[in-house]
Amino acid sequence: MNSINKNSSIHLFLAIVGTLGLLIPASYSLNNEVNAQLNISSSDDGGNLQPNISAESIFNTKTMTLGNNIKNLVILIPNEGHHAAGEDSEARFLDQHFVPENAVVNTGTTVQWFNGDAGHERTIDVKDTDGSTTFFNTGEIVDSQASNHITFSNPGAYNYEAEGDPGVTMTGSVTVGNIQSSVTPSSTAISSSSNSSNIDTVGILMVPTQDIDDYIQQITGAGITVDNTYDFKDLRGGQEGTGDTQTLIVWTTGGKDLGETLSFLSGLSSELPYS
Repeated sequence: MNSINKNSSIHLFLAIVGTLGLLIPASYSLNNEVNAQLNISSSDDGGNLQPNISAESIFNTKTMTLGNNIKNLVILIPNEGHHAAGEDSEARFLDQHFVPENAVVNTGTTVQWFNGDAGHERTIDVKDTDGSTTFFNTGEIVDSQASNHITFSNPGAYNYEAEGDPGVTMTGSVTVGNIQSSVTPSSTAISSSSNSSNIDTVGILMVPTQDIDDYIQQITGAGITVDNTYDFKDLRGGQEGTGDTQTLIVWTTGGKDLGETLSFLSGLSSELPYS
């Protein structure tokens, strides 16, 4: 090979390597977004992660990390969650199709979805860890009701999706690992139960901030702990009956029948001034 051809080959090789160097991180970021966000590598089962059920953190990072004492997680489908970013008229309250959009749980955790999207039904398909096979379908979830449940028995990253408005695919994920630490009540937890420190169930609810005291009183009166809350200015700028500020409520229970809890939340949700 003469020097010109040799130099050309070297330059071509370097160009290919450079291109791959740009493409591989981008591909990795897209296909392993949850693992990257949660700092879980292929050799890490999540044991070093610390639980975080802060409503503020969930709002900002779209992620909730549970602990080894949590047996049940109830993920919220928020009102107007079926819309997408960039629409001519902003209809969303927050930038998440599901709250949390990314959940990190232990093996053996049971997950349900609670439909807070007023006047809309949703059906969720959960994909296996290969990303191509649907291994669980919730069936239709009517508004203000909870879905059928699924228990995640094997570690891995499970993506799920639901069809929103035409052309909108609502997406979320559940990453299953082996978290060693427990969820403990926040210092601001409000409860009428003496069992509030023995948490085994966590869920999310969104309500208008303007009536937050009344909602908290109703929730705690039903034997459900309000662990923490976060107020935020909604994206749509308010609507009649809700104002322009909403509150995410992280609720917990311990040793309480989940069906009873969901029945109460169904009644409360159906009376919220969302439309």
